Amino acid sequence: MLRFPFIAALAAALVAPVPAAAELLVAPTRVVLTPETRSTELVLVNKGAETAAFRIAIENRRMNEDGSLEDAPTPQDGELFADDKLRYSPRQLVLEPGARQVVRIMATAPQGLAPGEYRSHLRLMSAPVSAGTAAIAGEGPADNSLSIELVAIRSITIPVILRVGALEASVTMDSARVADEAPDQLVVRLTRSGTRSTYGDVSFTPEGAKEPVWLVRGVAIYVPNTQRDVIIPLPPEVRSALAGRQVRIDYTSTDAADPANAGKRLASLVAAL
Repeated sequence: MLRFPFIAALAAALVAPVPAAAELLVAPTRVVLTPETRSTELVLVNKGAETAAFRIAIENRRMNEDGSLEDAPTPQDGELFADDKLRYSPRQLVLEPGARQVVRIMATAPQGLAPGEYRSHLRLMSAPVSAGTAAIAGEGPADNSLSIELVAIRSITIPVILRVGALEASVTMDSARVADEAPDQLVVRLTRSGTRSTYGDVSFTPEGAKEPVWLVRGVAIYVPNTQRDVIIPLPPEVRSALAGRQVRIDYTSTDAADPANAGKRLASLVAAL
């Protein structure tokens, strides 16, 4: 059976700040604001080997049932965007390798704003400062042909949520099954109801075990979504530890913006895998 130190190491890696394609380290990777707590800070660190320029923008995104995100030009029923209520600074910056920068995020919640959860996403896009320039600054090609330097553009999006009023949510775990098209993946179906999103970890504990043998951090279900299929790749050693056994699957809140429910089991299911 897998030992807990392995899980602890995995958990430590997952809870750490997330790099954007090994170039930009960002912490935190999720922001929740309220009318009482209207501002926060992101810390950006350039982990690349080159000086890099970063551009920051706000965009609206929608979660699909499989957890992927897509552009959302207009809101659907029950969907509230926060883009017109958010301010941030700076919008552009240049970081030397290893340098860090604080980005301040502020929300406006005018009096009379309807209760609800407003959400948009902060996109951070990076490119080396040489992007768009000739291969050798100040020198054109001898044959007057066009010189193009290919530069990778990397990005990461961070949800920024504004919660207004007394909001609530509940979750049920409806099923857990092996994916039809991928036997090394497990699909856990969650159903959300209420007026706010949920955020937490999904853990797998075989019958008789004291600790989980697998843990997936940062599983969100955004408003207005009511269902999410959490698709979980399982390494061979984890599949072996779970195969043919009764397994308790827990969805546990880790929402720092909801301390009253921190560590609360939001949903649970016992299934034979």
